[in-house]
Amino acid sequence: MNHRVGWIVTGGIVAVLAILLLAPRTNYQPGLLLQAHAQLGTDCAACHRPWRGPASSGCITCHGDIADNNPHGGVDTTDADTGLLAGKRLDVVNSLDNLTCLSCHREHQGRMVDFKVTAAFACTWCHKHPAIGKVPEHAAAPMKRQFFVRHLFAKPFNHYEHKLLITSHYPPFSAGFTCTSCHLVEPVNPDSADRMSFKWSGCAGVGCHISPQDGFMQMPAAIGASPRTIAYTGVFPMRHIQAVFRHSSGHLRSACDECHSEIAASKNPSDAASLVIKRCFNCHAHDPAAATAAAHRQDPAPFGGVAEAAVAPLPAEKSVVACGACHLFHSYGVVPLTDFVNPAPQFPPHERKRMLFTLYLPQVRLAANGSGGAALGLRPFSFSPWWLGLLAIAFVTASMAGYVRLLPKKAGPQEVVAEVAPQRAREVPALDDTYQTSVRHLYIIGEAAGTASINLAMRSGRQVIEAIANELKRMRPPVQPEVYDVVVVGCGPAGLGATATARSMGLKYANLEKMTPASTLRSYPRAKFVQATPIDIEEYGSFFLEGDNSREQLIKEWDKIIASLNLKINEREEVIEIKREGEILVVKTARGNLYRARFVVLAIGVRGNPRHLNLSGEDATRVFYNLIEPDEFRGRKILVVGGGNAGAEVAQALAAPHLGNVISYSFRSPVLTNVTRENAERISALQNSRSITVYPSTALKEIRPTSVVLEPVKANPNVPAPQQAESPGPVELENDVIFAMIGAELPTLFLKSIGVKMISKGRWQS
Repeated sequence: MNHRVGWIVTGGIVAVLAILLLAPRTNYQPGLLLQAHAQLGTDCAACHRPWRGPASSGCITCHGDIADNNPHGGVDTTDADTGLLAGKRLDVVNSLDNLTCLSCHREHQGRMVDFKVTAAFACTWCHKHPAIGKVPEHAAAPMKRQFFVRHLFAKPFNHYEHKLLITSHYPPFSAGFTCTSCHLVEPVNPDSADRMSFKWSGCAGVGCHISPQDGFMQMPAAIGASPRTIAYTGVFPMRHIQAVFRHSSGHLRSACDECHSEIAASKNPSDAASLVIKRCFNCHAHDPAAATAAAHRQDPAPFGGVAEAAVAPLPAEKSVVACGACHLFHSYGVVPLTDFVNPAPQFPPHERKRMLFTLYLPQVRLAANGSGGAALGLRPFSFSPWWLGLLAIAFVTASMAGYVRLLPKKAGPQEVVAEVAPQRAREVPALDDTYQTSVRHLYIIGEAAGTASINLAMRSGRQVIEAIANELKRMRPPVQPEVYDVVVVGCGPAGLGATATARSMGLKYANLEKMTPASTLRSYPRAKFVQATPIDIEEYGSFFLEGDNSREQLIKEWDKIIASLNLKINEREEVIEIKREGEILVVKTARGNLYRARFVVLAIGVRGNPRHLNLSGEDATRVFYNLIEPDEFRGRKILVVGGGNAGAEVAQALAAPHLGNVISYSFRSPVLTNVTRENAERISALQNSRSITVYPSTALKEIRPTSVVLEPVKANPNVPAPQQAESPGPVELENDVIFAMIGAELPTLFLKSIGVKMISKGRWQS
């Protein structure tokens, strides 16, 4: 099976699997919406965020925010005791840890679902208990109302004072001090509003008050001089505990003080005694297994002294086993008050107008009388063409791709095209924006840090020393004569810039150079042209050589800087180890010397580590990795390997007519690339004059005693066919000397040995 057929078969299998996964309706419509939300059936964006699911903000848009009334705010949902059960998921506002709408409410459950019931199951997500009786608030004998009774009297009513007045009266009142003497509570159904009022006869009948407008009560004149009752509702907005409680006939079978157990000690409608209520589960079962009968205690003479027959034990009280049986989240009070006083709008406010299309699709309707008849009708189907935007984007993208493919390709010269450079390491040190490595207070600058040009390398040296000086000011280290502020390893462009800056800033420094200062420049071919740009060095001035300058001119300027600043360079000090001792870095050299420093800057470059051919016969008398004196090679058969500027320049230098060399030039690319225009033109001119022989698309395969073998490399598919050089097969050339100018390698093993973290080249570091 070829690759094309394989891809087709794989694509078909993926398509079948996608159809099987997406075909079930619940994948794209998990169920009908609540009847109140039916108008949003085609507007998923009203509640859902793209790719992120529903958000409570959609609920708040229509229904309003209940943050002020939300009793489930500021809880730690991760707490082991009072927080979230393992494996459960709630929707919380992270900044406030408040539960939001979606913590309890879920849609797509059907048209007629009661949200009050379906939301109640979420209580046990946070409240961990096997039975309601295990909840601490329910286990306590008394509970407390969360709201007190507001009144319109001249002063708060004092139950305790009135009890003393009534019980101490002579002759005694026949009814005594009982709740029902003043309070009239009519039995109601559990789902109805309470009907509660004052009996005026309870106040005036005992001769205490003449009228509701007397000096003690000062009630509004609208009540009248002698009302039968004074209703609570509308006058006294009372709120009981936040639970589904109504004064039903079953509840009224018990005396009032059976539940309001401490009301006789109350001196103010808002004091602690007035708020105490015996818990509901004295009468109600809270576990199906414990749903046994419960008796109501009766006072000897309830209801104003009229004795009633003893009430028999109830055969079975209502068994309460679910939170939602008592707790409603959005309603409370004697008259149910809701958090949302206004009805929700039919559509989210401020919604932008959507483009809607309506299609009338044929529909077969069966006769409702069961006669078997059918009628053909039309059913409207509305949809929003949101996908038109995606089609437009796809069309524009395809058009641009086609346009780019039709653009004519840029023609380049066959002999010289830019691309191949000396190879670099696959791993580079991980550095922050101050050139600091993963080892604290150890820095890498210059070519090893990716700044190969002379001016940029010198600037990096200055910048890193300035950062170190600022850090030393912050640290304020103690004076230690044997400890350097900074040790700079290397005296190339970066090392010289760092050392000169350390000297000018008054830091105690040491510079360790493996060879001699500017050894990299000294290894360039004689008269090689290098370019320098202006660089300011404190206490020296501007270092600037106008235009292109020879190696000798630049080395002369280098020595002048060292002499002018009186820089001390420790030559022939190759660093072999760096280790940490507390806050101090200890630098060990091959001579056995130890340098202790607070900061170390590595400016070691890479040219001291040339990449080798790794072929048999590669020895120092035959293979060279740099050219210093071209005049040392006369009348030789020389092969230069490497398609970058270094290889092109060595080939030019050795091809000088007075040297009499036979130069062969091999590189892997079909044409020379990543070289300067000057080098490209000079190689082309030498090739046309037959001063050198160029072997493109070749690689050195074998080194023999008096010859070398070049083999063709595989064609590059990214290079146009007309530019591909034809290589019939391996070529054997007579040879005396090989110059391998194939780049250099970072001292990766050394960097890893001192603890520097290495990363893949091109990887982004935060």
